[in-house]
Amino acid sequence: MLGLSATGLALVCTPAVRWLAFRLGAVDEPGGRRLHHGRIPRLGGLAVLLAFLGALTLGVLVDLYFMEMFWAYGWGWRWMLVGMLVVSAVGALDDIWSLGALPKLGFQVLAGVMVLLGGHGIHAVTNPFTGAAIEFGWLEAPLTLLWVVGITNAFNLIDGLDGLATGVALIASTTLFFVCLEGGNVQVAMAAAALAGALLGFLCYNFNPASVFLGDSGSLLLGYLLSVYSIQSAHKGTTAVVVLVPLLALGLPIMDTVLAIVRRLLRALNVVQLDPEHNEYRFAVVGSASVFRADRDHIHHRLLRMGLTQGRVVVLLYCVCVGLSTLAFLAVSMQGSQNAILVAAVAIGTFVIVRTLGYHEIELLRRGTFLPLLDLPVFNRRIGRILADATFVAAAYLGALLLAQAVTLDPHTRAYFLHTAAIVVAVKLGVFVATGTYERAFRYSDIEDLVALVKSFLLAECAAAVVVGLLYGLPAQPLVVVLLDYYLAASLAMMARGAFKVLEMFANGHAHDDRNVRPVLIYGAGQSGAAVLAKLKRHPELGCRPVGFVDDLASLWGRRINGVPVIGGGDQLNSILDRNGVREVVISSMEIPAARVATIAAACRAHGVPLSRMRVSLEAVGGEQTEDGDQTTEVRGQRSEVGGRRTAVSPPTSDF
Repeated sequence: MLGLSATGLALVCTPAVRWLAFRLGAVDEPGGRRLHHGRIPRLGGLAVLLAFLGALTLGVLVDLYFMEMFWAYGWGWRWMLVGMLVVSAVGALDDIWSLGALPKLGFQVLAGVMVLLGGHGIHAVTNPFTGAAIEFGWLEAPLTLLWVVGITNAFNLIDGLDGLATGVALIASTTLFFVCLEGGNVQVAMAAAALAGALLGFLCYNFNPASVFLGDSGSLLLGYLLSVYSIQSAHKGTTAVVVLVPLLALGLPIMDTVLAIVRRLLRALNVVQLDPEHNEYRFAVVGSASVFRADRDHIHHRLLRMGLTQGRVVVLLYCVCVGLSTLAFLAVSMQGSQNAILVAAVAIGTFVIVRTLGYHEIELLRRGTFLPLLDLPVFNRRIGRILADATFVAAAYLGALLLAQAVTLDPHTRAYFLHTAAIVVAVKLGVFVATGTYERAFRYSDIEDLVALVKSFLLAECAAAVVVGLLYGLPAQPLVVVLLDYYLAASLAMMARGAFKVLEMFANGHAHDDRNVRPVLIYGAGQSGAAVLAKLKRHPELGCRPVGFVDDLASLWGRRINGVPVIGGGDQLNSILDRNGVREVVISSMEIPAARVATIAAACRAHGVPLSRMRVSLEAVGGEQTEDGDQTTEVRGQRSEVGGRRTAVSPPTSDF
């Protein structure tokens, strides 16, 4: 009943809020980072707020049971309502006058404090695998504030397409409604139903093409309410609800926010090779590392650049949210190993999605992010290398005893390990020093060093076995323990010594700087376009990343050429340049009519995008003669001036 009332109120309130937004000047103009066309009011969050509060008020006035239950819940609800009004008011002011990031953040923290005052902090969580409760103590306040502020901003970040944030919040609130009913948390279930109903009514105006936007007044409101509901749902929920349901139900905005923060930080953090001869690397911060810096690299932006329309992107992300919400509801009835399988499946799926979307900034191995860490003293001073080997030896010895005992230590074996571990470490380190293992740093290890290391570990293993056997006797299954100990210790040491070369290999294999890679649009999807695509992919030093083709042949639209989509025709070039973040257009053929080239050049000039043409010519080189007496030739890319711009996009040599 609450949901239906909220839906009806939203359908009535939204047109009035649209009118008010136009009167107040809270309007989104087209252009820039915005993907819409025309002037769209952005104060829609007020309609959601009015429908939500109106439905709750009707419930209190009409249903005495609901009124008693609501007021019996105590001051917690009242503090939450005050916090909700705070974030809505701040969002509305931002919609009208564009407040800065810091004032909005300050009021979000204030709203989070009101959650704590209402007694809805994150007091503890229950491990879904063991059932043990983990109390947070003094960490309760900062964790609660981090959760509330983080989820509030997460919905603000994904509010980039028509109906996206509204639909995601609708799915999440519906999920929390069913989960709370399952767990007997009726108060939160009713509030979630009211929110879901308000969102359903508003979505009728907000889905693509939208006639009104949520604005910050709506996205901040939704994030705040769902963050509070997820905390409240855990108070009477099951073990799985405490840990997994909030994370899964809000999985998409959480993932997008984490990716945005990590991406923006790592984009400014670069690895610089100071001394190629000695392989010295250092961190260097280039540009701004602010996490508040806006960009067009959110998940929905990446999907748009893959050639999907706005409507298809939104529906696809809805499906992702429904899938995660289904897993969240299933998690309520899962226990132990089933939850472990669920978490592993979600982790693998997340990894695949991130790789598919091409977030190269967070590929730490490819960027060489770990290389400067290997310049720390622990890796480059003898005492550091000795301590590292001591850790490896102790870990390998314990691991060997555990594996020999089927991953359990009986009291006798545990006592044996405690008495002998220090002796094993001391004997082995003594052998390493005596055999010259620490004469060279880890990073300069070669095959000869690794062979010598294997021999040193073999000698050290024999010496430790003899000393321990004489002093304390041999453990159970001594041969198995000795072989496992040798294998584990030698493997750990070899991996540590080979880590630098492996990391450097990954980094050198992808040495180009992604910050300088230009998104390039190729005009012409025929054979010449495929040849240009192959050339750009084969030469990463050009700094070009093809994002799509444009071709006037409509039958090619929607197809993919070597993995790159044909995303439209020349008549759609303006909108394609807007939504794909293109920084250069390359004409692939010399046969495109001059009138068409002039139209393309005009569109590029209007968007400040360089226009280039790939051209191939034969050029004699030095008059040299081949064995056949023929003059050798070389294919070179030439600079081409198109539409008043002069750029070079082709590589020094070409093979097409």
